[in-house]
Amino acid sequence: MPAWEKMAAWCSMPTDISGPLKVAVISHLEGDAVLTAIVPVARLYGMQMPAKPRFPYIRYGSPVTTGYEATCWDGAAVRVTLHAFAETSPSGAGEDKAANIAALIVERMKTFAPAGLGIIENEWVNTNLIRDEPEADRWHAITEFSITAVRA
Repeated sequence: MPAWEKMAAWCSMPTDISGPLKVAVISHLEGDAVLTAIVPVARLYGMQMPAKPRFPYIRYGSPVTTGYEATCWDGAAVRVTLHAFAETSPSGAGEDKAANIAALIVERMKTFAPAGLGIIENEWVNTNLIRDEPEADRWHAITEFSITAVRA
């Protein structure tokens, strides 16, 4: 038997882990008391959310997934976006609220280590704060992470 066939018999191939990763990220955010004091757990959504959600809320964006090409690892590299939405109210400016939620997400993700996934890399890439058109009082922070993980 050629050497490559022997290796293929015991090595894993890259695997799309974006589904389990989404669940793990949302669960991790749900565990942050400071974040959920601002955005209740009931307003932390996956990619599907209600037609008219209450503010503030967080939505998990569409992931971009590529295979993790390390030898014999069963995983993927995933670009994860987390969207925070807030509006201006008597308690504060919408842009400040959205930026604060995004900062809390970044802080919480520093401790991301879910059971069942081995995190190889978890890097905050950027945050973009924009006004949600056409509403002048609604703001949207888009926070992106690059996460490489394997099945543990």
